[in-house]
Amino acid sequence: RALESLAALNEREREVALALAGGRSNAEIGALLHLSVPTVKTHVSGVLAKLELNNRVQIALLVHDAGLLDDRE
Repeated sequence: RALESLAALNEREREVALALAGGRSNAEIGALLHLSVPTVKTHVSGVLAKLELNNRVQIALLVHDAGLLDDRE
């Protein structure tokens, strides 16, 4: 179910979700992905809306449940 939910995201949103799940701040995500902080915030908001989640912790838990965090770290 978690992996299916994440499939609804576009590539950039998935990258932001994975970085967020790794515990990175918006500034750190921006530096990692070469994005401005407002752009990162826009992507985080898009992820929350598409997945019908309420906060960053829920995104991180979904990524973890999908088993994707283990692949990156």
